[in-house]
Amino acid sequence: MAGKIFINYRRDDSIAVAGRLHDRLADTFGRDNLFMDVDNIPVGIDFEDYLNNQVAQCDAMLSVIGPNWLNAKDEANQRRLDKPDDFVAIELSAALARNILVVPVLVDGTHMPKASELPASLKPLALRNAIQLRNTNFGIDAEQLITKMREALALERPEHTEGLVLLSFITALIASFLFNVTAFLYALLFFFIYSGNNAGLLAAVVTAFPFFMVGLVTLQRDESVRMYGLVICVGGLLAVAAILASPQFFQIDVLTDPSIQGWIPILGLFFMIFAMNFGVDWKKIASIRFASNRAGKIMERWINSPWLAVLTFLGAVMSVLVTPQILYRLTDSLAAAFALVGVQLLVTGFCYVRYRKALAANPAQVPS
Repeated sequence: MAGKIFINYRRDDSIAVAGRLHDRLADTFGRDNLFMDVDNIPVGIDFEDYLNNQVAQCDAMLSVIGPNWLNAKDEANQRRLDKPDDFVAIELSAALARNILVVPVLVDGTHMPKASELPASLKPLALRNAIQLRNTNFGIDAEQLITKMREALALERPEHTEGLVLLSFITALIASFLFNVTAFLYALLFFFIYSGNNAGLLAAVVTAFPFFMVGLVTLQRDESVRMYGLVICVGGLLAVAAILASPQFFQIDVLTDPSIQGWIPILGLFFMIFAMNFGVDWKKIASIRFASNRAGKIMERWINSPWLAVLTFLGAVMSVLVTPQILYRLTDSLAAAFALVGVQLLVTGFCYVRYRKALAANPAQVPS
């Protein structure tokens, strides 16, 4: 077995379990293929560079998470994970940045940390599939872990990067849609300011903020946003239904225009699609592997192709094409409508670039 394993743990949280695990892994993989302690850092060496180099030489990392791992604090009562010199955070962030296989090992029923509870550099950890390790059942649990590590390290590509890329693709599309809606709401905000409509101004402010924040967190693939995303998408869908059922519902005459009415269902369709995406467990999406059949190859080519991806992201702009029309009817200004389209294109381009960066870091491939 050639794969090297890095054991990441916090001493005052799980040193005993980490030690037992190290000894059990050494029987299978050999001590030379394990890295566990930082006691042997040479004097005078930058410890962060040293740890990054050690992580880079490993093929997998086991992150041992006990009951005090998340909220462990130092003498100044500061959470250790948030400190720049925390060994645990340095090692984990280095592994995640390099897309090394990271397996959270949850000790004695410890719950998996949520992305919202982790520093920015560690948020991807929340999407990694974890394994339980119980002291009362250590032998069986350790054997299961070893079996899974054997399977994972036997692969050329240890992590299901296809699923991570697909999740990046979906979340970037959703964020683009939400940001485009936000741009429209901010355009309405300025219109209401100009027209002296204080009620409309308040409604635009209250509505725009959650759309923007949910879009921002969605772009970071933070699964803690799923509930809020589901709420605003369902709310948007209900608003569209109200417009279609009774155009006078919002007491805005523009919404009764037949050309506007024809585009409104498209907006509702995308609210429904993205509500469904918020309702799906993102961890399951991240663990997807594309099949080697034609369907899998088509999906792989779709999300890898710059041109097909561009067309898909432009579809996110098309989904809100009704918004410049509404703005034009309200303001009677083509300049305002075109300015909104320009902002929406810029926002979509930004989300597309973020997706392409994720793709560059985790190229999706289908096994031949």
